[in-house]
Order: sequence, then C-alpha cells, then structure tokens
Amino acid sequence: MMTSSDRTSPNTFMDRVASGVELVMLILTVMMVALVSYQVFQRYVLHYTPPWSEEMAVYLMIWFGVIAMAAGIRRQSHMALNYFADLMPGSVQKALLYFKYLITILYAGIMSWEGIKMVLLTARQKSPAMGITVSYVYLALPVSMLLIIIFTLEMVVKEIRKGRAQ
Repeated sequence: MMTSSDRTSPNTFMDRVASGVELVMLILTVMMVALVSYQVFQRYVLHYTPPWSEEMAVYLMIWFGVIAMAAGIRRQSHMALNYFADLMPGSVQKALLYFKYLITILYAGIMSWEGIKMVLLTARQKSPAMGITVSYVYLALPVSMLLIIIFTLEMVVKEIRKGRAQ
C-alpha cells in the first residue's frame, strides 16, 4: 500500500505517467457522460438515435476499464488476500511479494503479446456503425498491460531500495 510519504514525495517521472493515465481516465469519463447524454437527448427528444453513439460509448468504456486496471496497480488499490501471507515470517512475506510482482509482470506480458496479435489481426476489420478500424479498440489491452508492467517494475525498484535502506 502507498504510504503518505510516497504520495508527498517529489513529482517523479512515474508520478507524471500515473497522473497522465488518470487524466486519460477523466477525459474518457467526461466523453462517455457527454455521449450518453447526447444519445438520450437524441432518442427521447428528437426521436432519433445516432447509430454510432452506442458503439462509441462501448469503446470508450472498454478503454476506461483496461486503463483503470493500470491505475489500480499504480495505486495498489486492487483487492488482495493477505491473511495467510501476514502470518508468515518477514522473509517469506518478502518472497511472496516478489512472486506476486513476477506473476503480475508475466501475466501482463502475455496479455500484452496477445493484445498486439489481436491489434494486428483486426487491422483491416471495420466497426459496424462507425466504420473505424477495430484494432483501435483492441489497442487498449497492450497499452494497459504495458503500463501495468511499468508500474509493477516501479514497485519492485521501490521495494529493493527500501530493503537496502534498512
């Protein structure tokens, strides 16, 4: 978990990257709210629903969801079951922590690789309503997974530095 000193430390490059990710999430949220509001207005007031609006809202939600995973990793806000790990001696807890980081990096690496394959596979496929390349939607997965790898590596470096300082 992030400590108060981690949050108040000088603005590092990684802090700026994390802020950029959260800014993207904010922009995606504003766009979704505006788009859905527009869609509801069109449907109930003008009795016309633009065919592209629902598709766009879904694509924005997909991007938001996968980018939010990376933000959750950076903030260390994902759910964890630590009951048994907390019962272990400190050296075992440290080993489990590094194992968790390793598993996270491996999983994100595999998902990123598979996401890149999907981006390439769908490069010529067009979305039904908007006519854009579907690969833009699939691009969210490798982007998010790359961010997860970067944020996890940052935690590993912080953990190593913390160990050296003790």
